[in-house]
Amino acid sequence: MLKDFSELVKRAEGGEKTRLALVGAQDGEALGAVVNAARKGTVEPILVGSSDAVKKTAEVEGIDIDGYEIVEPGDDGDAHTACQLVVDGRAQALMKGRVSTGDILRAVLDKRYNLRGKGLISHVILLENPRYHKLFIMTDVAMVVKPDLKQKIEITKNAVEVMHKLGVEKPKVGMICAVEKVNYEHMPDTVDAAIISQMSIRGQMGNCIIDGPLAFDNAISKTAAEIKGIDSPVAGDIDIAVLPDIEAANALYKGLMFLSDSKSAGIIVGSKVPIILLSRADTEECKYYSILLSGLVS
Repeated sequence: MLKDFSELVKRAEGGEKTRLALVGAQDGEALGAVVNAARKGTVEPILVGSSDAVKKTAEVEGIDIDGYEIVEPGDDGDAHTACQLVVDGRAQALMKGRVSTGDILRAVLDKRYNLRGKGLISHVILLENPRYHKLFIMTDVAMVVKPDLKQKIEITKNAVEVMHKLGVEKPKVGMICAVEKVNYEHMPDTVDAAIISQMSIRGQMGNCIIDGPLAFDNAISKTAAEIKGIDSPVAGDIDIAVLPDIEAANALYKGLMFLSDSKSAGIIVGSKVPIILLSRADTEECKYYSILLSGLVS
């Protein structure tokens, strides 16, 4: 169990450097984040993009990129060039710079590179909150808009795999809904949550413990669960919160970030290499944590 990001930093900074390809390296925000991580000894960056454009950005932003490799994109563009670096064993993770998310995902899913994973590509956020006793994952806040049952199963499995790689042997998963009881007439997400919970009991979801439907208060607070008379193996101790759709997940995530002093790291998972997507609203700290997380799960 990782209690906070300081423990994640210790683990990452004590390990091997991650070979990280920055796709569209002429983006000043992303370039600065990667160089910052490189200075701390956690990554070996490969800057994919027009050499002239990357150098100009570095000059304008005051970023020292001396000694870092710049790879000129091929005819297919930055994203395809970066994927080829992965195939060649030169990169272990990808990071979005000045290139669209769609371009990166299309390249990753291109059959020429064989980087597609076994299931769905989804997004995970690793969160630290001062009122919770450990880091936990929230998913999916950025990729799958309105997941059906099959997609929720894949989203959950992706998050469980990340927790396994972070050293949590049997993560506890809460399938988050507005209520704790199945309402098959008006709240279909509660039905999905109950099905996935039962699948876990039958050993169909891998090495994890899943319960749902659970309201978010029950998932993070044992006291709240006890008040409501909920006897759950995961209540108050979740490692993963699976939200019903992107609207609920994104709203909750941003509320935690801006109203409760949370810290976060976010990556796309489900492909054979993690992909880092940064928001311009992310703090330098969050950007660094995302880069470290990609290295730990790559």
